[in-house]
Amino acid sequence: MKSILIAMDESKSAKSALSIGVALARICGAKVKGLYVEDIMRLLEWQPAELISAGMGFSSAIPETKPTVEQVEVEKGFIAEANRLEKSFKETCKKFAVNHTFLTKRGRVHEIIKEITKTVDMTVIGRRGKTYPETSKEPGPVTDNLLRQTTRPVLVVPEDAKVNNRILIAYDGSQNAQRALSIGAAFAKLLNFDVRVVSVANDIDSAQKPLDEANEFLTPYELNATYVVDFGAAMPWKAIIDQIKIFDPGLVVIGAFGENRLVELIFGSTTKQVIMEATCPVLLCR
Repeated sequence: MKSILIAMDESKSAKSALSIGVALARICGAKVKGLYVEDIMRLLEWQPAELISAGMGFSSAIPETKPTVEQVEVEKGFIAEANRLEKSFKETCKKFAVNHTFLTKRGRVHEIIKEITKTVDMTVIGRRGKTYPETSKEPGPVTDNLLRQTTRPVLVVPEDAKVNNRILIAYDGSQNAQRALSIGAAFAKLLNFDVRVVSVANDIDSAQKPLDEANEFLTPYELNATYVVDFGAAMPWKAIIDQIKIFDPGLVVIGAFGENRLVELIFGSTTKQVIMEATCPVLLCR
């Protein structure tokens, strides 16, 4: 891993993401890109009335307009926030002696982040941004969109994330889970972490087969690994959450989506539920 993107704003979870992302970069010897996106939607909220009318088709001419007072204030807010974030980012990177660069872009936040993810090995992002209610457990819309659109691994960090030397890997044999197992093993070896692999299925035979695969894959890594079968759970995420509570990991690694995307859309994503309930970072792999 040679490059890590850290998406930044002034939310609590983004601050945790900064600390964890930079510490991880130091261990990996990776360069860090800090990214702040000036959300264009904050400016569009204050479009002049005549421009809005033109956009809706009430007028054929696009008028020449000057920024509104509100737009000027938003622009000032962009500059101030970018300066604060850049200062915090550089101070953290210097503390850990990490090679770094800071970027400021303008556009729709999730679209800009998605584009920058193409240039890095992994993205670190807070569970929800500062505009999303802190009382909600759900990941914010930017994080949710990123998980569905990027093919790079994404580390989702909650507020006040706790980290220790244990990794929990959820494995079901799917392509995304295979990538999760491979990346989780690499992290465990690099960080000298204990590993627990959990397999969840409708019956014991279906759950045991993926664990046998995981055991064979992990054996050459010479890790301190344990394997847990859980079967018969109505919702797979409940079994994974139970193991999180028992094992108390500092990192959860999971495939971003399971085999049946339609079922996830109808009944709720295992991925989303694990992110909501975990108090440690969750690494999503596709």
